[in-house]
Amino acid sequence: MNLVVDIGNTNIKYFLFSEGSIIKSFKEDFISNEKFLKCIKKKFSRIENIIYSDVRNNEDLNFSMYFPKALIIRCTSKLKLPFKSNYKPLSRLGEDRISLLSAKCLKYPNKNVLIIDLGTCITYDFIDNKNIHYGGSISPGFESRYKSLSDSTKKLPFLVYKTPKIITGNSTKNSIHSGVYYGILSEIKYQIKYYTKQYKNINVVLTGGDSIFLSKRLKNRIFADQNFLAQGLNYLLELNKTKL
Repeated sequence: MNLVVDIGNTNIKYFLFSEGSIIKSFKEDFISNEKFLKCIKKKFSRIENIIYSDVRNNEDLNFSMYFPKALIIRCTSKLKLPFKSNYKPLSRLGEDRISLLSAKCLKYPNKNVLIIDLGTCITYDFIDNKNIHYGGSISPGFESRYKSLSDSTKKLPFLVYKTPKIITGNSTKNSIHSGVYYGILSEIKYQIKYYTKQYKNINVVLTGGDSIFLSKRLKNRIFADQNFLAQGLNYLLELNKTKL
């Protein structure tokens, strides 16, 4: 069995895979590495292979201490990748984005795909039907925008996400909700419109924890998949475990 771990900026997700399918999945708020590893060890004592993506770049994350017999792989650009990338330098391409691009190669190998990942940051990545990655965009996500408005001003409050009923806010709070929500919605629609004009038969994959806020408001051949990154990590593990 494979253990797939996605360490994000605000939480940790981990998945148990067997024969390419997710058997179990968990999500935790970020805790200390020691507590996190002990938690995983308690739940999954017999793991053969582990792959993890860590955007926080924890230096003291030591899987081998708790899983001494397991094959442990970190997602980096140095792995055997199922795609080619024009990103420069490739070493600066985030582990989360590498995982998402790998998932595209697994699930949409002969398609033009725009991957939109809505988390702490919103990332856009375009990869064509020959599995060539051209790059994309990075912008602040929902929480980052709320926090930025609060931190950068003296009078604006920090708010928790709320879907505005109308675009015209009739209070400071409603105006902030409107600005954040419709700003992101408009941004995503523009990205989709741009790539749709450039490439025919494009598919759009919407993923990430905040994608649930917008998936119903978007069309244009949108495929929502909350586990897209995990599937990409597992695919990378299968591609690389015989090479190490």
